[in-house]
Amino acid sequence: MRFRTHLISSLATGIMLYPRQPTAIAAVTLAGTLIDLDHLLIYVFQTGDWSLVGALRYSRYRNRQAGRGAHRPRYGSLRAWVHRPELLLPPLWALAARYALFRPIAVGLSLHLLRDHLEAPLRF
Repeated sequence: MRFRTHLISSLATGIMLYPRQPTAIAAVTLAGTLIDLDHLLIYVFQTGDWSLVGALRYSRYRNRQAGRGAHRPRYGSLRAWVHRPELLLPPLWALAARYALFRPIAVGLSLHLLRDHLEAPLRF
């Protein structure tokens, strides 16, 4: 899923759920988009390249089928444990049930993971 799509859907969800709470809207939007920084960090640790453009190019390259003469390495998935809903969401929603401060964050992360995991079967 593209960053732009996560940004727009998180912002729209935040506005719908918290129309008069700008900090909650910001929390939903940031949580729904910044979770993808783990892809960049994994790319940096695997390649040593700190370039955002390089990470985006690698992501496009990695998802294409390897053709004849392909010599660039493929490092596998760029997803960390935070992209596994079964590990992230239960403790997060337990925390959100107890503390209202964490609810917008839980909404943003849940929306992000839902969008990622609903689109994945369609893409492959």
